[in-house]
Amino acid sequence: MKKKWIAAVVILAMVMSMAACGSTSNEAPAASSAPAEETQAAPAEAESGAQEEGGETASYAGETIKVWISSGAEDDVYREMFDAIEADLGITITDEYYSKDELDNKVQSSPIAGDMPDAIVADYLLIPKYYEAGLIATLDDYAQDELLNDLLPSVIDECTYDGNLISVAQFDSGLAFWANREMLENAGVRIPSGYEDAWDKAEFEDALKKLKDSGVEWPLYVRQNKPSTEYYTYMPFVASFGGDYMNRETGLCSGTLDGEATVEAFNYLSWLFEEGYCDATCDYEDSFQKGENALVLYGHSNYRPYQEALGDKLMLIPLPDMGNGVYTCSGSTVMVMTTGAQESGVDGAVWAMLEKATSPEYIKMVVDVNGAVPARSSVMDSLEDYREGGTLYLYRSQLENGLSFLRPYTSAHMTIYSAMESVIANIYAGADPETELKAAAESVDEIIMENGWNK
Repeated sequence: MKKKWIAAVVILAMVMSMAACGSTSNEAPAASSAPAEETQAAPAEAESGAQEEGGETASYAGETIKVWISSGAEDDVYREMFDAIEADLGITITDEYYSKDELDNKVQSSPIAGDMPDAIVADYLLIPKYYEAGLIATLDDYAQDELLNDLLPSVIDECTYDGNLISVAQFDSGLAFWANREMLENAGVRIPSGYEDAWDKAEFEDALKKLKDSGVEWPLYVRQNKPSTEYYTYMPFVASFGGDYMNRETGLCSGTLDGEATVEAFNYLSWLFEEGYCDATCDYEDSFQKGENALVLYGHSNYRPYQEALGDKLMLIPLPDMGNGVYTCSGSTVMVMTTGAQESGVDGAVWAMLEKATSPEYIKMVVDVNGAVPARSSVMDSLEDYREGGTLYLYRSQLENGLSFLRPYTSAHMTIYSAMESVIANIYAGADPETELKAAAESVDEIIMENGWNK
């Protein structure tokens, strides 16, 4: 753990750099979901509160908290949710929405600007950097066993850093192959019944060949039109080959990102294009819906469009075992309390809000919109898609049984992410994977060591 004063110096340097360069965001200015006249404190006589240990109720009526949210598909449902929680607790929630880059810049500069929010809703991979800078409060003294025992193991993993619970989540991501059942059956391909029955490398390659021979011109779509997403979706393949993006012990990439197993994994990605199993020229999103592919390496977010296009033909298939096990990848948007909330004495109200947000009612509200995997097993019990035999049951079984391989949980996340976006785009264009990975590992490690992000 780096000393907090070192982190503060790093933040100051970032702020000075931003002042010199200006914002890189092209997004419109943030807007709060609450009109100005609605941001006044709620009446003190409002009946509200949150359950405390021992059954006593703490009232936070009249308190105001500020929440910064990384803008995305959930914006409208978040606005609705925060309005409802305001009414539940009798508090005022000022929720402000920013692009990912703008939010990142604002959070890092907030201690100096004097406008630190009380809570943040953002990609979990951004949170370690804020925690190391002393901006994020730990939640171990707030969270109750009823919630913790119901959360998916993958959610606990993504919400835990440096041995502390530092966030909570409403949902997790789902990843497997989306598949066209009819195409697989027509090609005589065996359909796995679950992750325990996944294809091995040889059978996966046989399936691709059978599909190609049956008339499916491009058996597999890997979203080659947006290479940045492969940092997430190809992680299970990298893990199954025995590789990784970073040495989790040293916090450095050299020897791992460019290690033999990771190079082998990306050589395989290159091979899929060379063999004609993926279309390198595909520059559109709806290839699968058009019937051009039998398999898609894509997350949960396209469930509704895929379901609408394929109906009963749509199914999930586990990713193959390339020699070191079957994996999925996960990780999602999380909610955190800032140390600023503790310092200003509104931490009780913030936790009451987070507790409400992670209740079954509000989890269902959000996942119904974004199609993500509910963070709580009890919520999945109530949804047909996630019960055994349901279309999305594979997502649940993978995550409940510990198959998730999380991307490196490090302050260097954005550095690695950007490097891998370039690496994968160059591989799609025909570059040598080993050369690309070696150059990326060296450049990333230089930045990591400059910032003291290695352990």
